[in-house]
Amino acid sequence: MGKNSKTRAVKAHEKKQSNKLFWLIAIPVAALVIKFIVMANTQAGGWLGADGENYLTGVDGLLKDGFFSKEGKLIYWPAGYPIFVWPLAAISISKFVYFIGLIQSTLFAYATFLFTRELTRTKISYLAVATSLLISFNPTLSLITLAVGYEAPVAALLMIAVAFLIKDLHAQSDKFVLRNIFVVALSLSISSFLQPRILLFAVAFILFWYLKKSGRKTRGQLLGLTLALVMLFPSVLIFRNFVANDRATISTNLGVTMRIGAGDDATGGYGVPNTPIPCAPKVKGQEVTDNQIVVCVLKWYVGHPGKAFQLMVNKTFYYWSPWFGPAANGTMARNPWLKVSPLVGMAKSESGNDLIYGGVGKFVSWAWLIGGLLLLASGLIWLWRIGGVERSIAWLAGIPVILGWLTSLGTIGDHRFRIPQMGLSLFLQVAGIYGLGRRFKRPV
Repeated sequence: MGKNSKTRAVKAHEKKQSNKLFWLIAIPVAALVIKFIVMANTQAGGWLGADGENYLTGVDGLLKDGFFSKEGKLIYWPAGYPIFVWPLAAISISKFVYFIGLIQSTLFAYATFLFTRELTRTKISYLAVATSLLISFNPTLSLITLAVGYEAPVAALLMIAVAFLIKDLHAQSDKFVLRNIFVVALSLSISSFLQPRILLFAVAFILFWYLKKSGRKTRGQLLGLTLALVMLFPSVLIFRNFVANDRATISTNLGVTMRIGAGDDATGGYGVPNTPIPCAPKVKGQEVTDNQIVVCVLKWYVGHPGKAFQLMVNKTFYYWSPWFGPAANGTMARNPWLKVSPLVGMAKSESGNDLIYGGVGKFVSWAWLIGGLLLLASGLIWLWRIGGVERSIAWLAGIPVILGWLTSLGTIGDHRFRIPQMGLSLFLQVAGIYGLGRRFKRPV
C-alpha cells in the first residue's frame, strides 16, 4: 500500500514537471512567433535603437575597409556590436534588419527557456512559468529584440550565463565542470564585447563562483580558465583598436559619458552642461584623453560630495524611471513598445496629455517606479531567507541588477541602461510578488 502510494506520488510529480516543461517551451516559442509576425508587417523588419545610426555607420566602415577600419564610430562606441552584425550586412543589406531580428529574437527565446528551466530544478520551481511569461511578453524587453542595438543579445547572454551558473550550483563544490565554465565564460565574454561594462558583472560572477568552490586546485583552475575566456573577446576589440587607431582601449566614450553626468550644472541625465568639468591635458597642446577625463570627473566628485550625492539620487530615479510619462528620463524614445502603447496615443489629445502629465499621471509614474523597486528588494530578501541554492540565485540575479544601477551612478542616469539586466530583474520581481503574498497570506 505504501509502495503504491509512493509510486503514484512520483508519477504525479513527473507529470507536473512535464507539464511545466511544456509551458516553458511553449511560452517563449509563442512570443517568438508573434515577433516574426511583427517583423513581417514592419517596414525593414525592425527598428533602429537609440544608437542605431552609429552602429550602422560602424558597419559601413567594416564593409568598406574591413576589420581594422579607422571609422571613428568604431572606437568611440564599442565596435563589438557592429562586428557582431557585420556578417549579416555582408550577406544582404536589404534584409539586414530582418536577420538581426531573427537572430536576436531566437537567442532571446532560447535564453528564456534555459534560465526558467534551471529554476524548475530548485525549491522555487513554481516561479518558472510566471517568470517565463513575464520575460517573454514584457513589451519593452521582448520587442527590443527587433531593434538594432546591443541590449537584446546582452540580456539573452546574461540569462544564459546565470542559467549555467545555477546548473553548476547543483554539482559538487569540488567538481570542475568544463561545459559550465565554457558556456558561462564565453557568454560573459561576448556580452563584454558588445557592452564593456558587463566586465564588472563578469568579475563579480567569477568571484562569487570562486568562493562557492572548495579545494585550492579546483578554485585555481576555475579562476584561471574563466578569466582567460572572459577576456578573449574584449582583448580582440582592444587589439583591433590598437591596430586601427593606435589606442589599446575598448572604446573612448567612458570619460565623455561620465563628464555629462557630473558638474555644477549637470542634472545626472543626458544634456551637456553649460560649464562642463574642466580637464587640462598632461602636456600643453596635446589632446585630452578619455582616461584623463575619467580622472578629472572622479576628482570633481571627491571635491564636491554634496552635489555628487544629489546627482546620484537623480541618477537613481532616472535609471529606474518608467519608459513613458512625467517621471520618464532616458534615451528610450525609440522604444518599440511606445509605437503601439495606448498611453502614447492618449497623450496626443489635450485632455489625455493633461491626464498623463498631470497629478494622476505623476502619481501613477512614481507608484510604478517605487513599486518596482520594492518588489526587487522583496524578491532579493525572500530568496535570501530561503537559503541554500535559492540564496545563491539571489546573488546571481542581484549582481547584474545592482551593479548596473551602481554603474549608472558613476556615469549617467538612463532607463535604457537597465534593459540588459531586465530578464533577471523581472525574475526578482516575480519572486518579490510571491514573497509578499506568502508574507501577508493569512492561515485559514
